[in-house]
This record gives sequence, structure tokens and C-alpha cells, in this order.
Amino acid sequence: MFAGGRIQAQNAVANAGRSSAEIELAAQRAQLRLDVTQSYFDAALADRLVALAESSAVQTDNVLKQTQVARNVGNVSEFDLLRAQVAAANQRPIVIQRQSDREVDYLRLKQLLNVPLDAPLQLTTAVDDAAAINSALEAAGMTGDTSATDRATVREAAAAIDAQRGLLKISKAQRFPTLSLTSQYGKVAFPLTNFPQSGEFRTNWTIGLASQVPLFTGGRIKGEQMVAEANVREAQARYDQLREFAALDSRVTLNNLFQARSAWLASLGTAEQASRAYSIAEVRYKEGISTQLELSDARILREQAVANRALAARNLQVARVKLALLPDLPLQSTAGGTQAQTQTATTQQQQSQQGSQPTQAAQQQAVGQQQTGIPPQ
Repeated sequence: MFAGGRIQAQNAVANAGRSSAEIELAAQRAQLRLDVTQSYFDAALADRLVALAESSAVQTDNVLKQTQVARNVGNVSEFDLLRAQVAAANQRPIVIQRQSDREVDYLRLKQLLNVPLDAPLQLTTAVDDAAAINSALEAAGMTGDTSATDRATVREAAAAIDAQRGLLKISKAQRFPTLSLTSQYGKVAFPLTNFPQSGEFRTNWTIGLASQVPLFTGGRIKGEQMVAEANVREAQARYDQLREFAALDSRVTLNNLFQARSAWLASLGTAEQASRAYSIAEVRYKEGISTQLELSDARILREQAVANRALAARNLQVARVKLALLPDLPLQSTAGGTQAQTQTATTQQQQSQQGSQPTQAAQQQAVGQQQTGIPPQ
């Protein structure tokens, strides 16, 4: 009939714990989507690097064949032939390493997608796909929802404040007397034999009224209230801190997106120019008007330009998806604190529903232990 607001406070704590759990679930789903996106474009980037390494291996083999023919007719020296042989041999370990890296990236992607590791997997979007890149460039022009208060971690911290305030109300409610009304209604029988007969049942209806008044608790209620007030202030301070971290993380995410966009735009002409320069160097070497060193330099510059372009495309795609998922993503630097805070709210919800005075002190002790990183006994 009357509990001094304790039941309403317990409901508020339970609702805050459920809200925190729902936010954490959405955050983990968003983090999983981002992890899959990163792993996908890592695999796509690995495909591009493997193709580039294999192409370079073919080019060095062609140069070696041309040098061997020229050596046979006496047009080049033994030093040029040795240089071509070393360049071709050095390219083979690079191809093997790129292929091994691609296999590892594919295995990670299969694990995230819950696909058997032995099952074949075919990527549908290249790392520098034109349509995907255009979509990413369009997304790079908008800021998205980067409000710090809308981040999942900050919303969890707000739910933790609500839970602590509910616990504070529960502590204060212990000072008030409780009044409860109970009633039981049923049929009872006292048979002389093993089984009662139909006429032996009698109606039994009892009504009870009970009240509990805390006359003397030795300062326990006052102590629990002080702990609850301190926990509220601590939760508020953590909320302010996480909001600052969220604002910083949002700025960093936007900066990474703009940086990836600028790097991609800068790499467009460079890769084409490097490919054109290598074609010219290859023709010059075939005609005998340039050295093998010039051809090797042009090939290395072409590899660097194409690799930089593929890496810029990968970074742009990942930054675009991260910005879209930003409101639900957890803060990477405070992931441990977020999980501990979520566990604290869940424990508070379970303990506050018990509603007895002896468990209140244990509840506050468990809250303090979890917030300080001490495992509960």
C-alpha cells in the first residue's frame, strides 16, 4: 500500500538497465558492421596488391628475357643481366607474401561473416570500384550526425545516471515506514480419512495489515544514502567525460573522412601518370635508349602510385561507413569503461529488485567495486 517511493525507484532502475542493454546491443551491432566493412575492403585491397605484385613479376620476367636475348647478341653487359635476374628473383617473395596476406584477410572476413573457412568467397565490389567511390565521395561532403549527446556511449552514461538516481531514491525511501495489506482466500478441509469429501470443505479468508518502521539502524541508512549520492556524482562526472571524448572522436572521424577524400582525389592523376611513365620507359628500354635502372625506377614508382590509390580508396570506404554508423558506435578509447558501466547498471537492476534492506548495503558495495574495477566477492 505504501513503500515510500521504493517500488517506483526500483522500476526506474530496471528501465535504465534495460535501456542501457538495448543501447549496448545496438552499439555492438554497429561495431560488427564496421568490422565487416573494414575486413571486406582489407580483402579487396589485398586482391589489388596481389594483382599488382603478379603484374610486376610478369614485367620483371619479360625484362629478364629481353636482357638475356640482348646478352646473347652482345648488346648488354653481364652486369645488366645479373641485375635483371636479381630483380626477377626478388619479385617472387613479394608475390608469395601478398598472396599469404590475402589469404589471411579472406579468413578474417569469413570468420566475421560466419562462413566456413574452407568455403569459397567471391568479392562483388573492388576496392577502387567507380560507383562505390562516387558514393563515398558524395558522403564525404556531408557531416552526418556527429552530436556528442547522440553517441551510444554517452546515452549509456545517461542511463547509468538514471539508475544511480533510482538507487538514491531507494536509499532515501528506507527512512519511511512501509504499509502492506495481504489477503488469502481458499477452501480448506480437515478430513478424518485420507481423502476429504465434498461436504467437508470450509471457506477460509484471511486479511492481514502489517507495517514496518525503521526506529534505529545504527547509521546504516545514512551511510547508504551517502554512498548513493557519491555514485550519482560519479556517474554525472563520467557522463561529462564521455561526452567530451565523444565530441573529440566525432571530430577525428570527420577529419579522417576528409583526409581519405583528399588522398583519393590526389591519387587519381598520379597512378595514371606513373603507368604512362612506365610504358614510355619500357619502350625506351626495348629501343636501347635507356638503362635497366630507369625501367626499374619507373616500375617501382608505378607500384607505389597504384598501391597508394588502392589504399586511399579503402580508407575512403571505411571512413564513409564509420561516419554513417557513428551515432551507434562505441568509443574505442573507452570501450572497457563502457562495458564495466553497462555491467554496473545490470547488476544494480538485479539487486534493486530484491527490495530488502540488508541487500541495499551489498548493492552499494557491488556498485563501488565495479566502478573501481574490483571484482565483487
